[in-house]
Amino acid sequence: MEQGDSKLKDLVATSVRAMLASQRPSGAFIASPDFSQYQYCWLRDGSFIAYGLDRAAEHDSSDRFHRWCAKSVDHIAPLMDAAIERAQLGKPIDPSVMPPARFSAAGLVVNDDWPNFQIDGYGTWLWSLDEHLERSDSGSLPGELVPAVERVARYLTEIGTQPCFDVWEENGGSVHTATLGCVYAGLVAASKMLAEEGLGERAEELRLGVLDRARRDGLFQKSNDDGQVDAASLWLCQPFGLADPREPVFVETVREISTLLDLEGGIRRFPADTYYGGGAWPVLTASLGWYLASIGEFDEARRRRNWIAERFDAEGRLGEQFGGAHRDPAMYSEWVGRWGLPARDLAWSHAMFVVLCDELDPAARSATVGVDPTAR
Repeated sequence: MEQGDSKLKDLVATSVRAMLASQRPSGAFIASPDFSQYQYCWLRDGSFIAYGLDRAAEHDSSDRFHRWCAKSVDHIAPLMDAAIERAQLGKPIDPSVMPPARFSAAGLVVNDDWPNFQIDGYGTWLWSLDEHLERSDSGSLPGELVPAVERVARYLTEIGTQPCFDVWEENGGSVHTATLGCVYAGLVAASKMLAEEGLGERAEELRLGVLDRARRDGLFQKSNDDGQVDAASLWLCQPFGLADPREPVFVETVREISTLLDLEGGIRRFPADTYYGGGAWPVLTASLGWYLASIGEFDEARRRRNWIAERFDAEGRLGEQFGGAHRDPAMYSEWVGRWGLPARDLAWSHAMFVVLCDELDPAARSATVGVDPTAR
């Protein structure tokens, strides 16, 4: 890991412990232990956390999460089947009765006033499950998970390109590029796990549509009605594989993200972001580093990784975002007044740090195997 490799290995082990500690007996990963609004399990966050743990060889923990997901999907089978039927009949979508993006740790639907109709988490789960089966040498899809995977695959086929809230729980009337990337990855994964060629064909149709639109627009825009960029579009390349890393329009998108969304070395979500002042997120900084590593830009990828490493506090916590208090003090204060201080420890941040470190130095994962989640 070059200079400071011992410190970085220690931080990787710290992040693995943090992820393990976020897992509840049910198998769910709670998004943050210290932020009252994040005492839920988002399919998206949890799927990336499980993937990070698989890259750290913590396969048992990842397996527990995926089985929790399947049970949670089974519990809402009537809700998903009704949504699929409405779509097939051409009926309008009612976001208030769509399958949720987040659950309680027990796998129950959360009824509150938060936007909860987000399609991306379902695609991300299928992608993460397929990665788990491959990385853990688990073989074929376990039979008890098949019904949930089949149901989610049907859901993505019928609903996946409909307007919904984006990965940040905003703009519910738009079709979001990052969400389409998640749907694509989920369909590809389902096609592989279920051996259904039709799902792969649907995924390819979606991929070509997203690429055609981006080539006309000159970059991968945030959504069908927002021409700016969103750093979540980085996932189109790594890890979802919708865009080739050398695809000119994707390279231009990365340039825009790196230019417009850089905040002292970290990456913000999107230009108009005001959530807690619109700070830089370790999740997205790691996403950029992951892409840079994939094209051999290792020095720049390490610079992004080091930015994240410098944000761990003395207790080993890694927050959701940084710099918003200085970038936009008024909006930062407004959110503090509403919800308190931003999340000081986010399991998803830890996951993406582990992924980037593993991408840059796979040998580092040996420092994480068998860590004690209580030794924080």
